Amino acid sequence: MRPLINLILALMLLSAVARGEELDTITQVDLRATVRVAHDQQAITLGDLARISGPQATALQKLAIDHAPEIRTGNWSMLELTGIREQLKNAIGVNYGAIALRGGDVRLTRLPDRNAPRVETKAPTPQAQAVTGPTLRDHIERWVYARLRSTPETTRIKYNERDTSKLATPTSGRVVEIREIGRSDLMTLGFVVYENEQIVLENTLRFEALVQREVLVTTGFIRRGEAVSRDMTQVEQRWLPTTEPIAMPTDSIGQVVRSTVDPGEMLLASMLEPPVLVERGQIVSARSIAGSVSVSLKVRAKQDGRLGEIIELESRDRSQRFQARVAGTGRVVIVHEQSQMTPSTRSGGR
Repeated sequence: MRPLINLILALMLLSAVARGEELDTITQVDLRATVRVAHDQQAITLGDLARISGPQATALQKLAIDHAPEIRTGNWSMLELTGIREQLKNAIGVNYGAIALRGGDVRLTRLPDRNAPRVETKAPTPQAQAVTGPTLRDHIERWVYARLRSTPETTRIKYNERDTSKLATPTSGRVVEIREIGRSDLMTLGFVVYENEQIVLENTLRFEALVQREVLVTTGFIRRGEAVSRDMTQVEQRWLPTTEPIAMPTDSIGQVVRSTVDPGEMLLASMLEPPVLVERGQIVSARSIAGSVSVSLKVRAKQDGRLGEIIELESRDRSQRFQARVAGTGRVVIVHEQSQMTPSTRSGGR
């Protein structure tokens, strides 16, 4: 047993060293969603478009990025992620395989010349403000559908009457930026409406958003510690707040309830927990994987464990202790990063 454990320790050490060396060679490139360049800036570099850290940061900061169409004041042009990625792959002197590129398409605009003479314009008359195109409400609702991964048919949005004028703000030819500030029973969004690099409107909105979701409802009593089955539940459609922590119907079957559940109750995630797959004192199969090498051995569990949990185990002769993640019924996988095989402090055998 001891030679096998020593082999596992050596594999864990080699794996940890390899991972550390790999992380030291990776350069992180996090693309910004929007970028505003100076009115007289000609060349665009990757440093303008992203936050960069790592061994290649200095070279990448200065890497020129081709862009089209022309970047103009008052308009937004799009630089697609695929184009940025291709330019990185083809850049001379850049090791693309050691770059972690994160983010999406980048929108660019040019800041106005502060020294240029201003043109005075008269405010439009109320009769000229009739809304005939897209409004802020359209942008808000599209943002909500994307955020909640829902559709107009599966989403109910209820605004406060005092926000009617805000929601009717015209957005044709304007840029709208939206961010989520908080979420409870109500969603809170912050927004800014730009026109020609000027802020037209900046404010917040709080509103109710309900989503139609599939939930699991009990048809009879389920006693504490009993596993959920299809025979004792049924799937229903309900309109719920986005923060309602429901138990997903597909994931709930086979879970056990923490306390007795009455008939007609909607199952929440907090009501369920995974079943115990490894019991204290049980002899289980442990596997250690380091790169392409895999080693199996029989060990004893020091505590109960559910799927995905990290538990303490010991060798069958109780001379070594270590940690592993529960992978199935009577099966665990040694966690290299956290495993610490140490001599047992137990003073005597049983």
